[in-house]
Amino acid sequence: MKDNKIGGQYSTPIILPEQKVLKEWLDYNGHMNVAYYTLAFDKSLDIFLEDFLGIGETHAYENNQGPFVVQAHYHYLNEMNLNEKFNVRLYLVDCDKNKMHLCLEIYSLLQKKVISVVEQVLINVNLKLRKSQPYPQWAFERLLKLKNTHKNASLPSAFGKSIGLKK
Repeated sequence: MKDNKIGGQYSTPIILPEQKVLKEWLDYNGHMNVAYYTLAFDKSLDIFLEDFLGIGETHAYENNQGPFVVQAHYHYLNEMNLNEKFNVRLYLVDCDKNKMHLCLEIYSLLQKKVISVVEQVLINVNLKLRKSQPYPQWAFERLLKLKNTHKNASLPSAFGKSIGLKK
């Protein structure tokens, strides 16, 4: 998306390409290790930033600005096993001129349920100065359009929950 024009219609949620649990992603418990949930979310986030918003890897190299995750909150709700296929579903919760708040969920195509949820806040950073910088106007307009599309989305039940022990 190098044309810097507002993108087309966005779905709610945005469903990113299918992945599968690889052998090297398994831990000694015989299921997908928590570190690889982060990898799966991150691979999908890269596709979203590059292919849907135009502010991913290509934009970072060409314009010396890119996204940094400044906060993340994970929920591990179920487990996945070797070769299990899944996709990541993404919701834009909020944004401003230099930040976005996302909610992503891993959905098992075999189990037909949400396996994990992460909330993330990303900030756009000037890669030379290493300081926050506003998104280009065309990118901010895409974010606003996507935010409007997702404004009535039914977010996962884990969204917005605090961390702590149940009393």
